[in-house]
Amino acid sequence: MKKIITIFILGLLVFGGFGAAAVAPGNSQETTMIAKSNATSLQFSSRPVILERQESVTIEIKGLTAQLMEPNKPVLPISIKTYQLPFGSKNIKVTCIPKDIGTITLFKKVMSARIAPLSKMNQIKTSSNDQSVYNSSAFYPNNWFRYDIGAGCDGNGNKAVFVKIVCYPVRYSPANNIVNYVTSFDVAVTYEAPLVASQTLHTYDMVIIAPRSFESRLQPLIDFKNTKGMNTTFKAVEDILNEYTGADPPEQLKYFIKYAYDTWGIKYALLVGGLKSHVLAKDKDTRSAGWKAWWVPVRYVSIPQDDDEGCLSDLYYGCLYNATGVFDSWDSNGDGVYAAWDAPGAAKDTFDLYPEVSVGRLPVTNKKEVENIVKKIITYESSGPDAKPWYKNFVGVGGKTFDYYEGKPDGEYLCDLAFNNTKNAIPDLNLVSVYSTNRNTSGFVPIAKDIQKAISQGAGFVDFEGHGNPLVWDTIWYDGTYPSDWCGGINLYNFLKLSNREKLPVVVVGGCHNGMYNVSLLKTLLDKAGTQYFCYGIPIPVCFSWGLVVKYPGGAIASTGCTGYGMGYEDNPVSLSGELESNFFYEIGNGSTNLGQAHSRAIQKFITEEEINQVEAFVITNWALIGDPSLRLGGYP
Repeated sequence: MKKIITIFILGLLVFGGFGAAAVAPGNSQETTMIAKSNATSLQFSSRPVILERQESVTIEIKGLTAQLMEPNKPVLPISIKTYQLPFGSKNIKVTCIPKDIGTITLFKKVMSARIAPLSKMNQIKTSSNDQSVYNSSAFYPNNWFRYDIGAGCDGNGNKAVFVKIVCYPVRYSPANNIVNYVTSFDVAVTYEAPLVASQTLHTYDMVIIAPRSFESRLQPLIDFKNTKGMNTTFKAVEDILNEYTGADPPEQLKYFIKYAYDTWGIKYALLVGGLKSHVLAKDKDTRSAGWKAWWVPVRYVSIPQDDDEGCLSDLYYGCLYNATGVFDSWDSNGDGVYAAWDAPGAAKDTFDLYPEVSVGRLPVTNKKEVENIVKKIITYESSGPDAKPWYKNFVGVGGKTFDYYEGKPDGEYLCDLAFNNTKNAIPDLNLVSVYSTNRNTSGFVPIAKDIQKAISQGAGFVDFEGHGNPLVWDTIWYDGTYPSDWCGGINLYNFLKLSNREKLPVVVVGGCHNGMYNVSLLKTLLDKAGTQYFCYGIPIPVCFSWGLVVKYPGGAIASTGCTGYGMGYEDNPVSLSGELESNFFYEIGNGSTNLGQAHSRAIQKFITEEEINQVEAFVITNWALIGDPSLRLGGYP
């Protein structure tokens, strides 16, 4: 697979049109609309280039960034254009006219996409092409374009509607061994925009949602945030469940967050509460929700991959509106199965993945954990980067997840990319490499004692890129073979030896199930097969990503992690889960100053640059943010 490169669009023409208002003066803002249009000509600098491989061919068009990637189906170049419209726009219509259609005859089949969980990537070598496509004379894809409409926030935090148009400049007829291609598209979007832009009061920046019994422990954090201009308020879970209606407790919670966004203008929601017990907890009450065993309810989405039938997703709470401007339940067909996509026994849902509110969770179990986390956040934010020399350290931990990429072990490549992106914001950033290629040198390698030493020196950011489960993170030696030549990595119980105390990093964890915060001791002990909690009978009280944050003193100030499998494309580490993680550091290097801002913008960047099919929705929804989303990166000066 060739390196993905940046879109090159020639002949960009944008037109603004004005028409008569849809209603007479004096009507409400919501019904006063004005007709507008945008038009673009997408031209490609060359006809498709056919590149031969051993048993297949690949197709490229110079200047295009993205590819159509569906498991075991042909890989084809695509062009993506996203329009931002005012929130409340209606009657949105899209036209996309292909120009100058040509035909090329092929002598080999087009290469198919190999997509798998990172822990099972080696199994895809024997996977077969999707014969429903490869035996067909019909053109794939079945149209020259498609479009999606979603609602979210723009780069300034304002409500917006996004129209994403995916153009297919190459379409493939496998049985006939031909491709049709075009040299350009004429694209137009027409819509009716509100005459007056919607405005929201900004009473609060963040709401903290927790059980009433945690409130007194959280009050020092609320007071501190307010002194720093991060206007924060508290809302008890018990009051939400009494005051708001919904299909289940998670939906009641989401309706409250929508209220807080609409009336207070919140940017962040911090959910403080996980399972009520570290020992034994029934984490699901229905297929799509858990609440009885939880201090703060959780949503499970139904976008299955392999053993993952449903994953925890706090992104659900931040995606409030769909493109029509109404509440987005993520259960569009009302069958009680949320965010269903290829889920057994459930029809597919239509749901929006653009977050309006950045949501983070601290899945604490008791009041002592609340007190400790509050102390960590206040201490971290009480001084700025200039008072933290250690903040300029970036710890990259990686090896050969599967293969080499651009001359480097792929995990180390991702860490280098993350470091270079972050360096845009911190020019004198120092890379502390904990790499498999440091073996037989004086440098750190990905084993527990070296990872402990690197983090204990203090760091602003740590990036793990490799394999994992709720207990452990690990990778392969640069000259080794998956899955036999493990470096050793680090596990949850090794965190006891971290001695960084107040030198707390933001940690991004790339691997499978590291952020699966619904584990408990007896549940993991009883799951000998490892098909539910993925620890294969080893008992653990908390997951890897949360274990770093809940450790006191030391550990991490915040972390990310997958609540399900980390996913990737064969031969491209900067894809799917790895792409989201790379985007996080890209956003830090390009102006994101707060934790949740970087996380939400990373998701939005992914959505606008990639076609969202089932596997893309899977990795977006299971990418958890464990920490205070309002956290000022580096603290307040």
